[in-house]
Amino acid sequence: MSYKKKFQSLTIKDDFMFGVVMSDVSIAKRILCAILAEEIPDIESCELQKSIETDHNSHGVRYDVYIKTRNGWKVYDVEMQNSKNRMPAKRSRYYQSSSDIDFLEKNKPYTDLPQNYVIFICDFDPFGKGRAVYQFQNYCVEEGIFLGDGTCKIFLNIYGRTERKELQNLMAYFKDNVPNDELTNDIQDRIDNAVHSGKLYSSYIKEQQNAILLKEEGRKEGRKEGRKEGRKEGRKEGKAEAIKQLLKKGLTAANIISLFDLSDEEAAFYFGDMQTV
Repeated sequence: MSYKKKFQSLTIKDDFMFGVVMSDVSIAKRILCAILAEEIPDIESCELQKSIETDHNSHGVRYDVYIKTRNGWKVYDVEMQNSKNRMPAKRSRYYQSSSDIDFLEKNKPYTDLPQNYVIFICDFDPFGKGRAVYQFQNYCVEEGIFLGDGTCKIFLNIYGRTERKELQNLMAYFKDNVPNDELTNDIQDRIDNAVHSGKLYSSYIKEQQNAILLKEEGRKEGRKEGRKEGRKEGRKEGKAEAIKQLLKKGLTAANIISLFDLSDEEAAFYFGDMQTV
């Protein structure tokens, strides 16, 4: 399929089109209202593919859609989840903690932390109970007392059933791509306009090409690391064979350690395996 045809066939479940829809602040706010069944404060910012890296050694995070309210008191991370293999439970934990670290500036009190919602819209039932909504908050196991830390993790199953009509309509739209009320009609209008936008098509092409380049870079790096590990293992095996032969000729371990200038760790590695030689 050509890029053009693929672009024109995108639905809200595709990451790119999901971002296009959610970049409309009015629609994003209405979608959050439908999911949470509560009024959403005015939105200050809606960032797409927001990246967070706490330091160079940590695992980076890239949010599909990261929303902050105007008063800075609530943040929403909304993710489109099409794969069962991406561990949404553990990802939700890491995403939430990374958001807190990014939000709280140095020397600021913990009371400045906002209410934090992580929302996964799943194209499968993540917990196999048939529910449309699975909502998790921290509470005391013994007493059932909610911790009140301002965090909430929500997993939506677009194939589940709910008595909330607006949410049921939204989930049905995600499932079959057929608008069925005012909100989903507005979402579809947004998508229809997007597929005729030359600017968005160019952005899509660029995103696809970048993904191909990143994949190729990953393969090259993998091959490079593989060759490096192969050489390293080869040197280890060669040295191990040389040590075996020297032991057979009567050299002591101390002589060999001195000859090869082995570290304590290397000596333990080679001679630990050769005590019976």
